[in-house]
Amino acid sequence: MDETFQLRSRRLLDEAQPAPLDFAVLSATLAAQQSVSAAARAQTQAPPAAAGAADGEPLTEIVLAGPDWPQAASAQRGCFNRAESKRRRNTA
Repeated sequence: MDETFQLRSRRLLDEAQPAPLDFAVLSATLAAQQSVSAAARAQTQAPPAAAGAADGEPLTEIVLAGPDWPQAASAQRGCFNRAESKRRRNTA
């Protein structure tokens, strides 16, 4: 009995590798999907935010490690460190 067909099919299945991701295509696809969402449409129809509100974002300043991050951290009034949050709560 000739088993060439079975061996070839087994060899093809063993060599199956997932296709590598193309970052540019992935980014373009995600951007296209997000641009047609209801949130994106609502954002384009919303009035522009005041210029002062954009400057006063403490979380953005902390994440981007801007020059005013110490003031932003105190304005945020929060801490993810349990020991530090207990220490602040007990001394205040």
